[in-house]
Amino acid sequence: MRNKLTEKKERLSPFIYKNPSISMFSLKQIILLSVQVLMLVLTKSYDAFFVVLTSFFASIIVSLLNIFLYKNPFYTNSTFIIHGLLIGMLLPESYPLLTVFLLTFSILFLEKFFYFDSVNSWVNVACFTILIAWFIGRDFFPPFLVTKDVLALKNPSSYMIQNGIFPVYGFDSKITAFLNGTIFSLLKVNLPTGYISILWDSHSVIPAFRFNLITIISSIILFSEENYLLNIIRALFIVVYALLVRLFFPLMNGGAFNQGDILLALFSSGSLFFAVFVINWYGIYPMTIMGKILYGIIGGVTAFFIVGCGTSPIGMVYTVLICNIVNLIIRLFEEKNKESKISRLVSVAADNGEL
Repeated sequence: MRNKLTEKKERLSPFIYKNPSISMFSLKQIILLSVQVLMLVLTKSYDAFFVVLTSFFASIIVSLLNIFLYKNPFYTNSTFIIHGLLIGMLLPESYPLLTVFLLTFSILFLEKFFYFDSVNSWVNVACFTILIAWFIGRDFFPPFLVTKDVLALKNPSSYMIQNGIFPVYGFDSKITAFLNGTIFSLLKVNLPTGYISILWDSHSVIPAFRFNLITIISSIILFSEENYLLNIIRALFIVVYALLVRLFFPLMNGGAFNQGDILLALFSSGSLFFAVFVINWYGIYPMTIMGKILYGIIGGVTAFFIVGCGTSPIGMVYTVLICNIVNLIIRLFEEKNKESKISRLVSVAADNGEL
């Protein structure tokens, strides 16, 4: 009886989806981004919250126009909402709200209704919007938090914690002591006080740079349910960037080899946030496995040379936009390779008299 019910179900459901649909994946991204927005409210970061709310409201208006004019399905509208949340999360909390609304609305509206006639363009629209915002109001963005002298130190983040650049929570010392006495003692390493605070909330004026622990949890949720081939890009991006920072960054600034501060690189500049929510945006990555591997490696190398050891307010935006251009080149070679394979197959079939 059970086998018959199973067979009947399979007949009624001829298509089996190995990966979540775009609409479902978009909904998960919106929920995970909303958790970070909620954290802004819980931490009483109301200026940052209103910036995100303003960009979100602008994206909603564009989405409603899209529904009214084109009657498009849900997932095409969800991309507008995600872009709106990303733009707000990547803007400084002091950015003027009217400018946030006009900029978000204009870029999203032009991208959909005047330039591209598809769900996704070749460039990440959120990053492009932040780049425009950077040129319009550079003074609202924070400066690099590290100086040339600090870059040569073994642990710049420890220096910044000790000098109050990164605030330390009261619970930090207790959690750090517990971890050092249990997990890290087995690894024979010692975690300095302050890193737990950076992991929980770095207090950056750019919301996307703040809640690294929530970003890590979000990555676990998304990575576990997404195509592993897309996770190759994220993994290589982070690993290559972290290794280059660890091995070579201090050496380039008068320091020692293999003494780079990986935690500072990953917990500032929004490195984790971009790896989770931005680098794999629909349509801006290669299609083949080798293309994805190359794309992830180039992304990590680009981040190393632009962002450095971290604390950059705009470096990751430039990294993603450069990767978008690289993707066009990779996709061009992929298309040529595909056409070449098809031509060879047609030629072989003709020689064998199969055509």
